[in-house]
Amino acid sequence: MKPSNKLETWGNETTMNLNNIVFQNVQASPYFKSLYELKTYHEVIDEIYNQVDNLEPFLRGTTASTAFCLLFKLWTLRLTVKQVNGVITHKDSPYIRALGFLYLRYVCKPAYLWEWFEPYLEDPEEIQTTRGPRPVNTTIGKLCLELLTEPKFLGTILPRIPVPIAREINEKLKDRVGDKYEDEKAPSRRSRSREEDRDRGSSRRDERRSYRSRSRSRDRYRYDRGYSRRDEYRSRDREGRSYSRSFSKDRRSRSRSYSRDRRSRSRSYSKDRRSRSRSPRRGSYKSEGRDRGTRD
Repeated sequence: MKPSNKLETWGNETTMNLNNIVFQNVQASPYFKSLYELKTYHEVIDEIYNQVDNLEPFLRGTTASTAFCLLFKLWTLRLTVKQVNGVITHKDSPYIRALGFLYLRYVCKPAYLWEWFEPYLEDPEEIQTTRGPRPVNTTIGKLCLELLTEPKFLGTILPRIPVPIAREINEKLKDRVGDKYEDEKAPSRRSRSREEDRDRGSSRRDERRSYRSRSRSRDRYRYDRGYSRRDEYRSRDREGRSYSRSFSKDRRSRSRSYSRDRRSRSRSYSKDRRSRSRSPRRGSYKSEGRDRGTRD
């Protein structure tokens, strides 16, 4: 029976088991969208040869790198076993080979990883994984060893290998490489401990900064609250003063108007009394005597 040419994969077929941040940034990358024009395996291999010069997941900030955009483009082609063999044994560029091993690490079933990686653990071909003022160089063999034994690659999380398979891979590495395996693992352990210490230090700094910001916000809140209370008390005092002033003015105006009314009343009353005293009363005694005398 002819062996199958289909590569057995596992995990999420949509994301290729990529970290969620990497996957979202690859999908949003204008460069990845421009790769829709490449339809064949050979066109993508030529693009890797011309464009890839490092293996970093991100360019600036969270912008997906050229290498990881082309890595996901390979996944859209669903490489066969023959094509994967052609990628990891390619003679034109070590970056084509490195993307082939990354492809296997992300999508191949964990039970078959050792069969794919074992022949290349001592491959001496050099490759630059990171660029910049301090570029990091390694070999294809060390890259394969790192992909088999480390949970992260250049800061991005790799798919988790089940514990029994990871234990079996470690035992096979010890039997095959021996003391070299421990020597190769020691720098990675030191780097991992440095990263953990750096993460702890950054988390502590973040906690201190957050505590300071919370205390400052509390002090600012208290300061603003004190000022608001002071302003409230001042406004109340002003309102009370204005009310007392208006009340005193009202009382004065009322008292003045009341005194004016009393004066006017007293004047009118005295005028009425004078007018009454001057004019003779009707039905008085003198008027009646006069009336009788005229009658007689």
